[in-house]
Amino acid sequence: MALAEGPKFSILAEQEPAPFEGVLFDPEATAAIMSEKEMWQRACDLEVEFQIDQQGTKFNLDIQNAQIRYDSLKEETDLLIEKKDLEIYALKETLRKQSPSNNWLWFVGGTATGVAGTIAIINVATKLVASDK
Repeated sequence: MALAEGPKFSILAEQEPAPFEGVLFDPEATAAIMSEKEMWQRACDLEVEFQIDQQGTKFNLDIQNAQIRYDSLKEETDLLIEKKDLEIYALKETLRKQSPSNNWLWFVGGTATGVAGTIAIINVATKLVASDK
């Protein structure tokens, strides 16, 4: 193939000898052969374009489905967070209402009770130690 010459053609009149050995085609056959290559090239281009468009459409559909899934999960998560925030707020309000507003009295009372209890325990312990002697 590398040493072969390129294609040759010659237009001959009827009964005229050819200048080289080969196959002779009439004008319609020559036109059909020459146009067939272009026809197959266009058919191939159309098929490639169709397949690319088909894959592009599938890709876009996959992206749209993923976006819809993302949006729905985000909305679901946002609703859940909002629900939990409301629950936390309600619990804080309940705790605030149940907690006494006079916390300093509780602190003073607890400290006084602790001191009194400690003094009572010390007195009992010293009396027990004194009575054992």
